[in-house]
Amino acid sequence: MTRSSSHAPRRSSVAIAAAALAAASLGSAAAAGCGSAAPAPAPASCAPRDAIVAVSDYTSSGVGAIALDGGVDIRVAADLGKDPQLESTRGRAFFVARFDDALFELDPACGAARAKIPTNDPSFTGTTNPQDVAAAADGTLWVPRFNEPSLLVLDADGGVARSIDLSSYDPDGNPNASAIRITDVGGAEKAFVVLERLDDKDRLRSKLPSALLRVDVATRSVDDAPIPLAARNPLLLVDEALGSFFLASPGNFDDVTEDAAGIERFEPEGPSTRLLASEKALGGSATLVAVTRGCGAAIVAGPTDANATSLVTFDPDTGAVFRAAANAVLATDGFDLKALAWRGDALLVGDGRRAAGGYPVHVFDRANACDLTMRPDAIFVPLPPVGLRAIP
Repeated sequence: MTRSSSHAPRRSSVAIAAAALAAASLGSAAAAGCGSAAPAPAPASCAPRDAIVAVSDYTSSGVGAIALDGGVDIRVAADLGKDPQLESTRGRAFFVARFDDALFELDPACGAARAKIPTNDPSFTGTTNPQDVAAAADGTLWVPRFNEPSLLVLDADGGVARSIDLSSYDPDGNPNASAIRITDVGGAEKAFVVLERLDDKDRLRSKLPSALLRVDVATRSVDDAPIPLAARNPLLLVDEALGSFFLASPGNFDDVTEDAAGIERFEPEGPSTRLLASEKALGGSATLVAVTRGCGAAIVAGPTDANATSLVTFDPDTGAVFRAAANAVLATDGFDLKALAWRGDALLVGDGRRAAGGYPVHVFDRANACDLTMRPDAIFVPLPPVGLRAIP
C-alpha cells in the first residue's frame, strides 16, 4: 500500500505482473475466478513445529513452519504470490496472497499448502486486495478486501455465498476493510470488520475516525452503525487475546505524536473500546501487536523515510509502557521488523535484515510479567519473515 513513506507496510497496490502458477506445486489447486476451492493432496509427512511462518521479498514468497529448537521447513515458490499475509482462525490456517487475489489454506500443524481459494471479483478491475480471513462455525470464510468495498463470504467449498456491500461506510465509497475476527457475543456469532476509512484520493492518509462494523454471521446482515474506534488506521491483523481485540493503529506514518494512534483494546461483548497505550508513550507508530497474559509486545515505526522499527512492551490491562522505542527490546535502522507471535512464554520476532545464515526469527524468553531476553541463537529462514502464527 502507498503510505506517506516508501517503507511503510504494503497493501499490494504496486502494479507488478502476476507470476504464472506452478501447477505441480499444488496439484489441481489453481482454480480460476471466484469458484470452488481445489484440494491438494495431503503431504506425506508433517513434522510437528511451533509456528507457521510466511516469508517474502515481494518478488517470491514462501510458507512453512519452524521449531523453537531451530528446525525449519519452508517452501518458496512464485505461485504463492508476492505480498502475503498469514492468519489462523478456528483451528485453520491461511496464507493470504494479497496481490494475487487468493487464499491458500494451510495444514495448521506445519504450514503445508492444501488448497488455493480465489477471492477475485470478475467485475472488478485489478486485484480486490484481500487482507484477512475468518472462519465461521459453519465453515464459511469471510474475507475483507481493501481495494473493493465489499466483504466476501465464501461457502465451505470455496464458492461465493454472498458479497456484503460496504461502500456506504466511507464518503469516498471505499472504507478500506483490512481485518476481521469472528467471535460469539451473547451466544450469537458476530463478524467484526475493521474499516480503516482512509482517503483513497490522497495517498491513503487517515483523515476520518476508523471503525469496526459488526455483522451477524447467521443472517449475514449488518447489526448496526459502525462502532467508532479510539485510534485511527488500524493496521494489519487484529490480535485476539484475553477475551479482547488488540489493534495496532499508526495513524499517519509521518507523525508519531497524534492523539488518536497507538494500541487499542476493544471489548466485543460491550462493545466498548479504549486507547490502551498512545503512540506518544510507545515512541512510534504501532504496526503490529501480540498479547499474552501480563505482557503485550508491539512493533512500532519511526516517522522518517527509513521508518526504523523497534520492539516495545506494555501492560495489556493498564496500558503502562514497560519498554518504549527509546529503550527498545530490539531496534533496527530500517523497516525490518514485520512479524510477531507468542508461543507460550516465548515471543517470536521476524527480522528482515539478512545475516550469514539467512533471515532471523528471534526468540525471546519471558520472565516475571514482561521481561524479555533474546536467545543467543536465532532461527534462520530463506526470505524476510513477514508473518508468524503460533501452532497450538
